[in-house]
Amino acid sequence: MNTTIFVALVISWVILVVFRKVILRSMLGQAALKQVGKRALARVPTTVSLLKTDSPVWTHAAEVEAQAAPLRKEHFTDLGAYTVSSMPGIVIRMMAHPETNVAAHVYDHPQSGTWIEFATRYTDGSSHTLSTLPPTGMNHPDWVRKIQADKSTPTDQLYRQFLTQREWHGIKTVAPSDVVREFEENYARMMAWRQQSGISTQEVAHVATKWMAKKNAAGATQ
Repeated sequence: MNTTIFVALVISWVILVVFRKVILRSMLGQAALKQVGKRALARVPTTVSLLKTDSPVWTHAAEVEAQAAPLRKEHFTDLGAYTVSSMPGIVIRMMAHPETNVAAHVYDHPQSGTWIEFATRYTDGSSHTLSTLPPTGMNHPDWVRKIQADKSTPTDQLYRQFLTQREWHGIKTVAPSDVVREFEENYARMMAWRQQSGISTQEVAHVATKWMAKKNAAGATQ
């Protein structure tokens, strides 16, 4: 369904890869930050395919199940586990609630851990999403409405929160069988927007500053 947060995270990962190489060679002024953004964007695939797997290799299996189990009790359809083409290590448990037109994606990544995203799409092309992934500092298009949530909150409570806070007018009906296709199409749309808008120096600086602060904090505890 909605891939705004996922795309933002993928881009932030790639920014860090490029940033680490640049910082070894030069001081980071505005020109260097702009170059990091251009090089990072060139490395992010413009389309992805979700590939269903009956033998997912989870990095945080217990955490993923702890987030998925309450949703089954809320009558979500469990669509299974999917890997993402061109992005090794990422596994997503896809779920959908046909009566409320809510998709739930439980992400698992070796470095970033697990997080959940609820999403609803609308007939005007917009979307509403709730996510427990900490903010990445990346911009998003104006057709996306975001709700930030606390990962410590049980997912059944987050689902009910989302139902209360999402926009109710013009909800698009999406059958569980269409959720994967919607995810892939929305990813392509998000990347088309990102290719047109580019990555600003402010976005690169935010991602880099966050990484350096985390690195310095880790060094101080050693």
